[in-house]
Amino acid sequence: MIPLAIHGIGPVGAFGASLNEFRAALKGEKKVSPELIKIKTERGFSTLPLFRASTKTLTRFVKNRELRRLDHFSRMALLGACQACEDAGQTLIGERTGLIVASAYGASTTTFSFLDSVIKDGDALASPTLFSNSVHNAAASHIAKHLKITGPNLSLTQGKLSVSMALLTAAQWLAEGRVDTVLCGAVDEYCDVLGYCWQNYLYKKECPDDKNQPAPLENIGLGEGAVFFYLRRVENVRTPYAYLKKIDLDCTISSTLKSCNNEPLICTFMPCQKHSSSNINQIENCFQFDISKLYGTLPIAAAFDLAAAATMLCEQTLYISKPPQKPQTLPFSGAGIGCWQADSTTSRNPLTGSCYWITNHPDL
Repeated sequence: MIPLAIHGIGPVGAFGASLNEFRAALKGEKKVSPELIKIKTERGFSTLPLFRASTKTLTRFVKNRELRRLDHFSRMALLGACQACEDAGQTLIGERTGLIVASAYGASTTTFSFLDSVIKDGDALASPTLFSNSVHNAAASHIAKHLKITGPNLSLTQGKLSVSMALLTAAQWLAEGRVDTVLCGAVDEYCDVLGYCWQNYLYKKECPDDKNQPAPLENIGLGEGAVFFYLRRVENVRTPYAYLKKIDLDCTISSTLKSCNNEPLICTFMPCQKHSSSNINQIENCFQFDISKLYGTLPIAAAFDLAAAATMLCEQTLYISKPPQKPQTLPFSGAGIGCWQADSTTSRNPLTGSCYWITNHPDL
């Protein structure tokens, strides 16, 4: 892939809905606390932390009357896209800009609500509003309409590979000259069905040491949010952030550590993987840190890690947070930061994942 120059970032999550709030959360200046939600289990109701995102600031970009028929999923995507364009200083886009929206689960809340309306009222009386927003590319269409993007438009879903596939596609479009810029982002939301499956199947099966006792509550937390990047080819104009140099797929954590040359590595694990003895042995000597306490556990976590890495490279400062320790701010003069995300949801060994390399110069 060709290097991608990051010119704008638009994050939305439990930390807030702006790059300044994201930066403040990274520094530890803003506390990010999940809300506790109730999940029905075989033994009754249990509680689970949820890092819920707010889209209240979307009215800065879109009038209220235009938002009435947009669901939460599309609002998060639209807010992230608008912020990335604003951060890049771009207001008029047009046909030479491509749009890519990646999601692991799509508009799951709307989709299941539409199915409920079909079950309850039948085909003839099912909600048309819910149906229109449950369509796979609904969020992308809302973004393209508002930002007047008339270039290539792609929505893709490939689980935990969604972020990497979106970025590789963006690089291919730019390499082929199809577009001059790409607005590329990822979005996922929480829904009750996801919470139920997490608590009753994945979490119960993989995480607890004692299947009769749940794992400690602070070790987990579902999340939702969106992150968008305004990307361009590497040109004479220097990017204000950093460059995405390459993406390595299906690589083990041990091979990643060997290739990172002692550079910082942002690692994203599932809770059960963090506490696996085999994985701890692999990462204990690495200068790695986890920022998932800012956004929770979700399949598009790599997008948040990329945004954090680009921000830290831009400011030449590392914001280290390893609970229960307090956040630390360290000067950083290195050339790059790696972001590694596990592909699997299990604690299998060896653990494989995707690694994204962010540098402050495209030739490094």
